[in-house]
Amino acid sequence: AEYSGAPNEAETFEYAKKVLSVATAGAGDGKKRALVVGGGIANFTDVAATFKGIIRAMEGAADTIKQAQMKILVRRGGPRYKEGLEAMRALGKRAGLDVEVFGPEASMTGICARAIDWVKA
Repeated sequence: AEYSGAPNEAETFEYAKKVLSVATAGAGDGKKRALVVGGGIANFTDVAATFKGIIRAMEGAADTIKQAQMKILVRRGGPRYKEGLEAMRALGKRAGLDVEVFGPEASMTGICARAIDWVKA
């Protein structure tokens, strides 16, 4: 799934809730899952603001995310990306989620490879 166009917190919250409900369907089935959040380097999207909605959705689904054995890999760049990435790190610690965070220096191909390795392991 993809979002762009500088969505606000409420929009990313609703969007993330839907993505998480699909991504965690059948949680407890023993299959590992990976979710990649972010992607490119934003030009005008406030990364910290959009991540607030995503974080709120993940907090609400934390138990299901754990049950689904989901690894969350976050990669983003752009306006306020450092603040957004730190908020994602804090979410992982606070909610006990398996969250790995990367800035724009990391390649998306490498991050996707990590996601595939997690699912296959």
